[in-house]
Amino acid sequence: SRFWHIHIMLARTPSAAASRLRASMMGGRWLSSTAEKIPVVEGGFSDPQLKEIPNPLYETAQSALDKSCYRSIDWKISEHKPVIEAIQRMVANRIGALAVTKGDGVVVGIVTERDYLNKVAFLGKNSKETTIAEISSFAPNLVTVSLANPIDRCMEKMLAADVRHLLVRAEKPQDSEIVGMISVKDIVKCNLAKSNAQKDRLESIIIEQQFLNSPI
Repeated sequence: SRFWHIHIMLARTPSAAASRLRASMMGGRWLSSTAEKIPVVEGGFSDPQLKEIPNPLYETAQSALDKSCYRSIDWKISEHKPVIEAIQRMVANRIGALAVTKGDGVVVGIVTERDYLNKVAFLGKNSKETTIAEISSFAPNLVTVSLANPIDRCMEKMLAADVRHLLVRAEKPQDSEIVGMISVKDIVKCNLAKSNAQKDRLESIIIEQQFLNSPI
């Protein structure tokens, strides 16, 4: 019978795709994957009720920030602090950069492990006497993205600038407040999630098309 044929198809289907195929059968009707439309705007869902639902097909800088270890640590340091303090915090948290703040706590730059190696260690300077402001990168040399930037755009910016960390702006304007930082590791996490989601999506489309075209 038709349902026995469906049962056989599901038994031979990878679990993720099979789950979606079963879901499409709810209510006694079939829904083609190619016809399903997800209401999306740049960086998220247009439907307010769906905004909190993660969708790896639409990974953004916000997605990377949500996955980042920087969300759970103090990722800022004052420009007046000695370099040694930045290095100690990087080693303790197993990270490669910190956002640099001025007196009022606003992020104005970034300091990385490369800055320490190239501007302190290589030159034989004392990391206890050198301030973070002396070796950090400030505007207009900062590489930033907005929360809504697609993850592919984040990767493009990172590669073009040859950096491993991006400061994240709250809004699109370049002078918008910096609200976080992401690393190349976070970009990789998002790309892996996106790749797996694309694979699962294609599998479900193929399986449904096979069923729709089957002679039953």
